[in-house]
Amino acid sequence: MSLPPTVSAPPLRRLLVPLLVVGLLAVAVAVLHRTFRGLSWAGVAGDVLTVGPGVVVAALVLTAVSYLAMTGYDAVALRCVGHPLPYRRYGTASFIATAFGNNLGASALVGAALRVRVYSSWQVPVSTITRVVGINAVTLALGAAVLAGGGVLHDPTGVAVALHLPVTAVLAVGALLVAAVLGYLAWTAAGRPSGRRRLRVDRPSPRLALVQVLLSTFEWLSMAAVLHVLLPAEGRVAFLPFAAAFAIAVVAGLVSNLPGGLGVFETTLVVLIGSTTSPAGLAAALVVYRLCYYVLPLLLAAALLVVHEARRASGAVAASRAVTASRSAAAVVPVSAGPRSPRWVPSVRTPAVLALSVAGAGVFMVVAGDLPGSATLDPSAVTTSLVGVAALLVAGGLHRRLRGAWIAALTLLGGVAALAATHGDLVLAAAAAVLALPLLRTRSAFHRGGCPVHRRTVLRPVLATVLVGTAVWWHELSGLGAAVDAPLLVASLSQDTPALDRLVMAAGTVGVLIGGRRAFSATAPAPRAADEQEMARVATIVARSGRCVSHLAFTGDKRFHFSPDGTAFLMYQVEGRSWVVMGDPVGDPDAFRGLVLSFLAEIDRHGGRPAFYNVLTDHVDLYRECGLSLAKLGEEAVVPLAGFTLAGKARMGLRNCRNKSQRLGLVVEFVAAADVAPLLSELREVSEVWLAHRNGREKRFSLGAFDEDYVCRFPLVVIRHEGRITAFATLWVGGDGREVQVDLMRRLPDGPRTVMTFLFVECILWAKDNGFATFNLGMAPLSGLRTDAAASPWDRLGHLLWTYGERFYNFKGLRTFKQGFDPDWRTCYVAAPGGLALPNVMTDVATLVGGGLRGVLRG
Repeated sequence: MSLPPTVSAPPLRRLLVPLLVVGLLAVAVAVLHRTFRGLSWAGVAGDVLTVGPGVVVAALVLTAVSYLAMTGYDAVALRCVGHPLPYRRYGTASFIATAFGNNLGASALVGAALRVRVYSSWQVPVSTITRVVGINAVTLALGAAVLAGGGVLHDPTGVAVALHLPVTAVLAVGALLVAAVLGYLAWTAAGRPSGRRRLRVDRPSPRLALVQVLLSTFEWLSMAAVLHVLLPAEGRVAFLPFAAAFAIAVVAGLVSNLPGGLGVFETTLVVLIGSTTSPAGLAAALVVYRLCYYVLPLLLAAALLVVHEARRASGAVAASRAVTASRSAAAVVPVSAGPRSPRWVPSVRTPAVLALSVAGAGVFMVVAGDLPGSATLDPSAVTTSLVGVAALLVAGGLHRRLRGAWIAALTLLGGVAALAATHGDLVLAAAAAVLALPLLRTRSAFHRGGCPVHRRTVLRPVLATVLVGTAVWWHELSGLGAAVDAPLLVASLSQDTPALDRLVMAAGTVGVLIGGRRAFSATAPAPRAADEQEMARVATIVARSGRCVSHLAFTGDKRFHFSPDGTAFLMYQVEGRSWVVMGDPVGDPDAFRGLVLSFLAEIDRHGGRPAFYNVLTDHVDLYRECGLSLAKLGEEAVVPLAGFTLAGKARMGLRNCRNKSQRLGLVVEFVAAADVAPLLSELREVSEVWLAHRNGREKRFSLGAFDEDYVCRFPLVVIRHEGRITAFATLWVGGDGREVQVDLMRRLPDGPRTVMTFLFVECILWAKDNGFATFNLGMAPLSGLRTDAAASPWDRLGHLLWTYGERFYNFKGLRTFKQGFDPDWRTCYVAAPGGLALPNVMTDVATLVGGGLRGVLRG
């Protein structure tokens, strides 16, 4: 059996958003270049130095006021959800999330992820954190709407001229923004919860809503004041019109999803106020503003996050030792509390913080492009920018904890430090050295191996070397590119740059991207077909397994991971970065813990993420111990056979269906596995008609597919009508002889409507007559999800699909059909990393299980 390929080319829709972002950035850079083309980098640096210390101090004070006001967002949100916390906690969470969110792309997601990370360390429920994030977003939007809407209504003609829009359209937008704020205040005054049934939203009190508007407006004004005081006094725009333009520019930057709105924010501001401010003064003010409001808070937030994570890790170690001590009868030597404690412990977030720092250095080299000073070794701005692009790729590898990226980062920082020292820039040399120190101390955190270079892929590193080498030679050694004295991004867009130079710069960039992406990306091992010896071990273990789903090991699309003693295994497949395990471990329960831990170690080595699909409650403690969260998938229907009977009023529907089917001439036949082969041609015909009727395809991972070798492994139930097979199903039989479950089901579309109910009734009666204890009807997806106040975001989303997704999948109908057999319901879960990783995991699981998302929706 061969494994199908697991990695496919990304569809065009996945590339649409990155292409739009790149296009938006290109437009922004073009506008900025046109505005500031008369300025030199040295001139801008001189203008920055002329900004007085008093102005800088005022900007820093206003920055502190703005961030302090933004911590009030969390105070209001926690008040709304009824979960009070001391200021030192929610203030820390707010500052870290805001500083990182301001600087990185997708700021809402970044801020939400960091709030989940920090708040969860204080046992705040995820559902509460989700509500806090939502309330914060509303609060932020209210202030932006007040300033932008008020500013537009104050001077609609000026805004219309700046944006090249009709005055009526500008007035309509301004009125809509102001009306939205007033509508929100009116909505909160209603008092009662909003929504229908269980999907309700609790309204904040009118007093809290008013606080939201005032606090947000004040925070936006203080943020705008930071840049306003940095503008040159001559020709400075009045504060309130400037604040309105500033709010519009910030919103445009947020919508762009670019890191810090870089380029888009500046471009929007230039369009709105560029005609009233000198380009040199505006450029200098924007540079200092970025340093004061973005870079400095980011450094402080990174330091706070490292301290927080170190304390969290130390607390986890102490808690683990306490648990060990409580479980041990022997005395435990207390941990020394001398001057060396608390000891530095590399934490989960350390690689992310270091990656962000290296990425910041890379952005600086890409944008600045040149080292100050002069020396014999004087790299061009283009070459320095290429090094900056490489630093950005290295940062991605650091975030994935790759050892190769760690080595490359140390090498790069060492080279930058040495080069800066030769140029006399001791500040830059010291900064690179200081950044390298935490990398040296966290070597153990970067334990993952990069993608190995095979002979068949040697073309990529060779091509990368040739392209980068050509670009560097062209600008450093040949002298042909000496006229290009600007950073890569500026030079590539400048009309003064020769076409051949642009081509060489593009080649160098492509070379860096090819080499970096290949060297700093961890991948799953190549697909490999299970050999006969491995499948024999699997068959031996499955023969002793009690859960019927273990028979999915024979579908031919699984990889296997065995326990060290070989008595248990996991069956899995890789989709994207997710390593999806089908069901719980199979085999000896005593080997499960070592099996799961060794599997997680293998995933971690390849930079993947685990997902245990369709697991029961038997081993949830093990999954939680491994740091996984449980998301409910649905409920599995299991019919107890000891008391099952068709007699009585409760089973009248099943009894009538069976009698009607028999009157229609339906005949049931149970076929042993050894006697299935002669029926294969008829069975295949039924299967192909069924697939064609549903316009679908086989779904192998969580269900059996019509494969002749697979079908012949199991007993079969066949329903005949006038001698012709009209429906059939394979039967899984548990290795312990207690449970039976239907797997692969097929029927002719033109057969009697009662055929499937008849098939299930006959299978249940057959299982009871043959001494089995239970009959498994399979899972009802999304059934029984929580909808109360403590429900997780996944539960709420799943309940929405259950309620309104009937046109895509028969959720309620399937549950009703199985409920007709009066089964016991047992909960099924997905065990996977929580937080923002869960949606990605669920998407990978759906793609794998359904053979693509279209397959899932078609059923």
